[in-house]
Amino acid sequence: MTALRLKTAALIYGLLAAAAVAWGFLRDNPDIYHHPASLLGSHLPLPAGVILGGAAGVTFGLGIAWMTRFSVYRFRWARTLHVEFRGLLGPLTGADILAYAVFSSIGEELFFRGAMQPVLGIVPASLIFGLLHVAPGRKFVPWPFQAVVMGFAFGGLYWLAGELSAPILAHFTINYQNLHFINNYDPSLQLPRSFAASLGSPGVSRRS
Repeated sequence: MTALRLKTAALIYGLLAAAAVAWGFLRDNPDIYHHPASLLGSHLPLPAGVILGGAAGVTFGLGIAWMTRFSVYRFRWARTLHVEFRGLLGPLTGADILAYAVFSSIGEELFFRGAMQPVLGIVPASLIFGLLHVAPGRKFVPWPFQAVVMGFAFGGLYWLAGELSAPILAHFTINYQNLHFINNYDPSLQLPRSFAASLGSPGVSRRS
């Protein structure tokens, strides 16, 4: 089942990436990696741009991943969403998590940021990104709203850095960290002491 889901994810995100490249050629600007009107105005040499944009993306992604943990520990709606994803995804190996994070970050950022955003603008691209994260059931209602917010964040990173490496690595870091968290953390257990102490709450070590 896991192998089938991975193959399906690879196919879907591969098609998204191919559609993004095709869209770039159709708009007479095949360079979907660089933002055509970035804040910097001009693009850094490729190696430096990739490294700096990637560093900004990873830093941002780690911050969002920490906020996700904080929300799950603090808020019922976030905890409910976390439990639903645990049930939906089931047990994942480290290789599964890495594959999902790579496929989703590259495919979605190439399409929504690299190809769509320069043509439609950040608002429509972010809203469409959120709509495609709608899932059945009331317990998943917060997810598309979170996706819209992250769409704006990824789009802002693309515009600020001018490099698609920024949103790709931000997206990858968030998905990689959060999938590990969903896979490992059972909210029915109490908080780990280290995190609970930082919140001023009692806790016990959780099971991996």
